Amino acid sequence: MIWLILGGYLAVILGFVSKEEDQLCCTGVKIIIHDSLNLQFVNEDMLIRLMQSTANDLTGEALRDIDLQEIENRIHSLRAVKSAEVYFTVQGELVMEVYQRKPVVRIIDRAGQSFYIDEEGYIMPTSRNFCSHVLVVNGRISEECRKAKSTMEQGRGMDLLRDIFKMATYITNDEFWNVQVMQIYINEKQEFELIPRVGAHIIEFGPADDIETKFEKLWILYDEGFRNTGWNQYDRINLKYKNQVVCTKR
Repeated sequence: MIWLILGGYLAVILGFVSKEEDQLCCTGVKIIIHDSLNLQFVNEDMLIRLMQSTANDLTGEALRDIDLQEIENRIHSLRAVKSAEVYFTVQGELVMEVYQRKPVVRIIDRAGQSFYIDEEGYIMPTSRNFCSHVLVVNGRISEECRKAKSTMEQGRGMDLLRDIFKMATYITNDEFWNVQVMQIYINEKQEFELIPRVGAHIIEFGPADDIETKFEKLWILYDEGFRNTGWNQYDRINLKYKNQVVCTKR
């Protein structure tokens, strides 16, 4: 008998709460953009414009009439957005929580057009609002690379993009090389040439293979060789040959 009474009581309470929720209205909008001090591809104005394309003014609207999934889908349409979540608080406030993509390299193709690759290998466009200070790669890079939708799938130029991403990721994750390597140039052989921040030399890296071994050779040269000769004695440093480094004097 007691279970029947409790069951009826809970049904009444839940029905009352459900009715109260149906009558709740949106009390305001809160926007949270994570890592906005370092990344500014997405800002509040952009998100508000997206929201207004869904409804003129959400404040005061009944919660049941606001399509959270539609708002979330619109936010995800921004290619600089890594992830987003849209939800209501118990007070009826609409919260938009956004994480931005973090580029590791900026690529300038042979037509002079730019795009980024983020830390997950996602291809994203540049922005008028913000320029990320990351490693720059230019040279003989086909325009087809820029036309890739979002990921480095099969297609013309994609092998080169994957090599650039692999190289940029290695450099970015190393404290010393991230500071020392200022730019990468792709030559006519589709090989990598590195432009250092310190030293008046060009580093002929060759293909993006044996990356760790080649950088180890370069480090030994810097640490043991340049200690005595200085950083400006050579014009070119060639890392393409196995077990040796070939230096050309200025």
